Amino acid sequence: MKVGFIGCGEHATTSIYPALNPAGLELVATCARHQDRAEAAANKFGAEHAFNDARKMIETAHIEAVLISVHPGSYAPLIELCLEAKLPVFAEKPGAASSSEAAELAAKSKKAKAPVMVGYMKRFALAYREAKRIVDSPKFGKPSLGSFTFAMGPWGEGKKKGLRPYLVDNPVHHLDLARFFLGELSELNAHISYSKGTGYGIAVNAKASSGAVATFQLVTTASWFQRNESMEIFGAGHSVYVDNVDTCVYRPPSRPEQVWRPNYTVPLQMNFTGSTMGFVPELEHFRKVVKEKVKCESDIESAGLTLALAEKLIELTGA
Repeated sequence: MKVGFIGCGEHATTSIYPALNPAGLELVATCARHQDRAEAAANKFGAEHAFNDARKMIETAHIEAVLISVHPGSYAPLIELCLEAKLPVFAEKPGAASSSEAAELAAKSKKAKAPVMVGYMKRFALAYREAKRIVDSPKFGKPSLGSFTFAMGPWGEGKKKGLRPYLVDNPVHHLDLARFFLGELSELNAHISYSKGTGYGIAVNAKASSGAVATFQLVTTASWFQRNESMEIFGAGHSVYVDNVDTCVYRPPSRPEQVWRPNYTVPLQMNFTGSTMGFVPELEHFRKVVKEKVKCESDIESAGLTLALAEKLIELTGA
């Protein structure tokens, strides 16, 4: 599938551009505000064209879909431009500046009959997919509790840092995972600690539509070089645990635990970082949404619901 890419920032060029080819996407054109950056990305990743005008790229590059990775406040006009041309869109998370904006984009996507997928890649990370298969199996039983931890190193207190951008940029992944595994969340409660120069500690609990309760442990006082995230879900005698993205541990009631993790010594795509973290599988899913018309598992409407949770958490913490 021939695609154009708007955005040439560090995250895009480090994580998403390298996943295009393994996911079956052919990069035809790049686009950035500055022509030299677009040309640099085009040269590095093999695109034929480079633009500093998104409309011109859409109108002249002969592409089948557009990928976008920009600042949250810049998504809406670019997605709308693509929808005017009836082009499917893959937008990196959060996909919009607010939940209300995401809802508006979802309505425009339906009207244009062009899908807009948002890149919550952890939904597609292989260990989380294995955990989802286990949780959804009849033997696991109805989920009763889900625990989600996101522990990272110092976030900083500069102009672009602080609690609000942290909640939208980082723990939002686990809010989305909770929705993915347990259903819609309500009745959020939050407690926060803060120490200047050290960081934040946030404890959150919520009720899920599945009947389970969800807890979140979110901190910026951990280390960037140690274990950063985990998820544990309990069913009826069964539990499943995902450790630091790549390891899934299933604990049945009366048998030894079963551990799944990539076999890093074997150089297959499923063992590479892009697949382990979910970037390649999410783009493969986007290709199937466009070419095979499969149901999108992470569309802009769902992204709006995740953003609404982040906004509620911002309200509760006074960020």
